[in-house]
Amino acid sequence: MIEFLQSAWDITEPIVGFLGIIFVLWYWLSTAWAKRKKYLNKGSKKFIIALQVGRPVAEAVKKHFGELDALIEVKSLLGKDTLENDSDYKKIIKEVYKALAQNQNAEIHLVVSGPVGLNFLIGQLVGLSHFDVTIYQYDAISKSYKKLPMPKRSWLNY
Repeated sequence: MIEFLQSAWDITEPIVGFLGIIFVLWYWLSTAWAKRKKYLNKGSKKFIIALQVGRPVAEAVKKHFGELDALIEVKSLLGKDTLENDSDYKKIIKEVYKALAQNQNAEIHLVVSGPVGLNFLIGQLVGLSHFDVTIYQYDAISKSYKKLPMPKRSWLNY
């Protein structure tokens, strides 16, 4: 009986080891792929988000798009009109992230009205999280919102 168990183990051990290596490799590759994956909006519904710091934009966004699904406003979120410290920026960024993450099955349109630094942080967040978002900014000449182009690495010519 012991000889049978020994011969069975001699056959089973390399198979278990080989399967273990395959599983670890598969897990590592799937994790690496997930980190680079870009969320693609596959839904047909539009989700309009407006970030309002300072100048009120909610009504103009509603007029331009015909709807407004989420308004992230500094005054209502922080109880003040300005961003004064790191904690204020963190709260705003978390709200923007929450709105983006919860609506990845929709076509997301983000209108930003705020300080350049905050807009840059949001851009980093969108890139870091691989969100598929269309960004708009106000165009004073046409008095409407203008879609910004999606940046591409080819612009850098390297």
